[in-house]
Amino acid sequence: MRYLRYALFGLFFFLPAVASAQLYNYVPPQPYTSTLIGLRGGLGVANEATPAYTNFTVSSRTGFMVGGQLDYWFTPSWAVSVQALYNQKGDFLTGTSPDNGLPETDDFALSYLEVPVLAKVALSTSEVKPYLFAGPSVGFLLSATDHQIQTYNGVTYSDQTADVSTGYNSVDLSLLFGAGISYQLSSGMQIMADAGYALGLINVENTTNTGVNETLESRDIRIAASVMFPLQ
Repeated sequence: MRYLRYALFGLFFFLPAVASAQLYNYVPPQPYTSTLIGLRGGLGVANEATPAYTNFTVSSRTGFMVGGQLDYWFTPSWAVSVQALYNQKGDFLTGTSPDNGLPETDDFALSYLEVPVLAKVALSTSEVKPYLFAGPSVGFLLSATDHQIQTYNGVTYSDQTADVSTGYNSVDLSLLFGAGISYQLSSGMQIMADAGYALGLINVENTTNTGVNETLESRDIRIAASVMFPLQ
């Protein structure tokens, strides 16, 4: 009993000292953050939603996009992704010219500086990580041309390219959403591939300059890949 009393007496003084030392050396866990920066490139299949072209059939136009990407992960599951891309849009028209009745094709090629700001949610925390994304994408018009060809019975009557940038507004606003998958290497580098759909929300035609009361809204499917490198 005497030894038991000594043991209890020692624990009574020793345990508070150990606890005090542990509290003194305690470092609170830091919040999770991860920043990735890299290059992005891919293809876009662009089109326009419009009731304007009564004499023409509207079809899609394929262009490319290339630029940079920055992802900031607040947690292993949530992030914000900001991109800056050179992006080609437009459409392709086939029909009959209202001016002279000749068969006509028009290749409208538009280029934008596109800045998507997206929320991303990861569906896994493993090295292979599916994810969803959605957010606004703002495009600043860089150029717009129309390559017009008129032919009849195999004879080309007109083949010209015109600058039509004054017929478009300087800004396009879209809602971009989609899904992708990423693979993280042992070095921390990530390879991403995704597909998205951009739904234009505003009229891109400058009706003040064209003098025509019509609405053109951009539509495009984007398939892209990114190579991302950790900053921390």
